Amino acid sequence: MKKKLLSTILCAAMAVTMLAGCSSKANDAAKEETTQEETTQETTKDVSVNDDAATKETVSTDEKITVGVSLLNNAHVFYNNIEAALVEKAKELNVELIIQDAAGDANKQLGQVQDFITQDVDAIILCPTNSAGSKSMVELADAAGIPVFTMDVASDGEVVTHVSTDNYKGGQLAAEYMANKVLKDKAGDVAVITYSEIEGCVDREKGFTDWMSENAPDVNVVDIQNYSGDQGKAAEVMQNMLLKNENLAAVFCVGDPAAVGAMSSIDAVGKDVKVIGFDGNPEGIEAILSGGNWVADIAQDPASIGSQTLEAVRTYLSGGDVEKLIPISPTVIDATNAK
Repeated sequence: MKKKLLSTILCAAMAVTMLAGCSSKANDAAKEETTQEETTQETTKDVSVNDDAATKETVSTDEKITVGVSLLNNAHVFYNNIEAALVEKAKELNVELIIQDAAGDANKQLGQVQDFITQDVDAIILCPTNSAGSKSMVELADAAGIPVFTMDVASDGEVVTHVSTDNYKGGQLAAEYMANKVLKDKAGDVAVITYSEIEGCVDREKGFTDWMSENAPDVNVVDIQNYSGDQGKAAEVMQNMLLKNENLAAVFCVGDPAAVGAMSSIDAVGKDVKVIGFDGNPEGIEAILSGGNWVADIAQDPASIGSQTLEAVRTYLSGGDVEKLIPISPTVIDATNAK
């Protein structure tokens, strides 16, 4: 095992650099066009782990291991469900978990990673607060010989495995549903409320717009605005969209918090604008069952994300091969299957 003294020195030496890196948003990630072909290629490719991470000594499949976990924000039910799945799977795999909540704060997450290194954990699982800022955290752990795995939000750093919803596919599902089941004659003006700081949400937006341009030429995506993960801002964005676009028929929200905000503005003015969300959270399902303007939701599977990530950690530390990208398929929820 690594020496804790070395870990402490590494943390101190790199702290200033880390703070600078983590303060940046993941706008760079939003500029990277992830094509469906690239995603498909990644899912079938075995890991060629980076040399530094590969120096981590292997353990037997039944030996207890310790894994540090930093979740993006436990105020979100999605991450509560991921945590529950991790805890349950840890019992099965003989894993001790040290779980921390970054509360959406990149600097707080950096401190958690530094603590994990000092605690000499066997691996680190990150749900990054943003893609670009987490690169420095991954490099810090890698320098200490600790492999990093990411869930939900990808990192710009080189990790062993990333496990997340197939977000591009989810965006396509939203577009297909909207065009075929919401819009009359597969035509009309629609909008997107996106989250440009998070790479996965950008992939959802891109999947949506790509599908529309390729399959529904009479659907016009007239407005795309960013809500930055703030439900209140989503309400303001929706108000602005309604004022700018008199004939708006529907809006795709890349996260359920955005959909909640959008619905509040739509209901306030009594407009008939349909909403499709993304997450599969309880508030979305309840809204769909109520028969209002929120007509569908693209559901993620946080339980599978959590359990498959921990399985990948155990496999890797035991000397096995893991895939570089493990996509989890989303599904469509509407009034026919919501419960």
